[in-house]
Amino acid sequence: MIWKKPHKVTDLAIFCIFADECPKHGHPESIFGIRLTMAEQKLIFPQNFDIKLIVTAEIPHEETKRNISQALSESKTVHSFVNIRSSGKGNYLSYCYNIDIESKEHLIKTYALLRKIPGLKFAL
Repeated sequence: MIWKKPHKVTDLAIFCIFADECPKHGHPESIFGIRLTMAEQKLIFPQNFDIKLIVTAEIPHEETKRNISQALSESKTVHSFVNIRSSGKGNYLSYCYNIDIESKEHLIKTYALLRKIPGLKFAL
């Protein structure tokens, strides 16, 4: 994967992680499964996509899963667990969930609740 410059999309920074080019810089229309209009560069809701949460491995696996599920439920986000992977050195765990987001406000609320998860490093 190649990290590119962030784009301002409905006031949220979304990073291009494709080797190809984004709409603004020539990349594909889909970034993290989020459709972008070529003209306005805005999110189109509702959206269904996979979210990846990187958490320190020090937090017990079942506790982290419970915290993620609780945050997603609290934000009224329809979700399902996809998988979990360990980093090469075992310092971090990557939790992948499929989620449904209904609006910009829903997206902001969901990420705000996810940021409170103990040990969370990134939510992509």
